[in-house]
Amino acid sequence: MRAFVALDISSSAVVDSLFAFQRRLLSTGADARLVERENIHFTVKFLGEITEAQLQAARERLRSIDATGGVVEVRGVGAFPSTSRPSVVWAGVAPGHERTVRAIAEKAMSLLEGIGEDDRRGFTPHVTLARVKSPRNTAALSALIGASAGLAFGEAGLTELKLKSSILGPRGPTYADIEAFGLT
Repeated sequence: MRAFVALDISSSAVVDSLFAFQRRLLSTGADARLVERENIHFTVKFLGEITEAQLQAARERLRSIDATGGVVEVRGVGAFPSTSRPSVVWAGVAPGHERTVRAIAEKAMSLLEGIGEDDRRGFTPHVTLARVKSPRNTAALSALIGASAGLAFGEAGLTELKLKSSILGPRGPTYADIEAFGLT
């Protein structure tokens, strides 16, 4: 099973704002595939293909998570690996709110050590908005990303961590909640 751990965005107003910005991304003419509205979330840890035994171990470990949620402001737009060479376009969190998301992620990643893919890139709190498929019109896309570095999308509460499955299909991935773990 392909799985990952995420924090859903509880505010429909924030999701609406992110969705509206996605339309602006398309207006650049860039060859980008947008993340579907119902799939917008903060990725905490991508586990990749895991066995049923690993899935059960992840569930058991995450049930013991002792992390504090809170309200975070979704703010700013960036790209991986860089604004000038975007392959993933994302929205981040306001600098004063990064520690809330980072603390949850660090606790989850610690609990999940040894399960799934090992990612050594470090954690950056982000919501993936689009994946860039080719270099077509990346100059216009890069300009929009740069101009949106401080764009505010609103505030959202983080109340639970979710273990999700991901099934890849021709129209993109389909996500399903496996289990939710409450944050204090």
